[in-house]
Amino acid sequence: MRKIQSLLLGGLSILGSVAFSGAAQAQFEVGVKEAELACEQALRIGTIEALEDYLHRYPNAPTACKALALNSLAQFGPDGDGGDHGEGGGGYGG
Repeated sequence: MRKIQSLLLGGLSILGSVAFSGAAQAQFEVGVKEAELACEQALRIGTIEALEDYLHRYPNAPTACKALALNSLAQFGPDGDGGDHGEGGGGYGG
């Protein structure tokens, strides 16, 4: 009787871990899709604020869009005006 209980508990344990890993995978996929949508929106808006907000909210997002966001962000000049030179504050340093 003990062997049967032990086998049943072992089987349930395996099923539980498989179900948990499936749920974790589904949650990961939803997180990636959310990050992709946020990235696309930031690129559509095209401002330094939108791009930085995306990169701060999803710093480890494994999306191809992230490379586009980083490239777009790099095109801004140090004063956040798209590379034009002018007077004024702002930008990265404040």
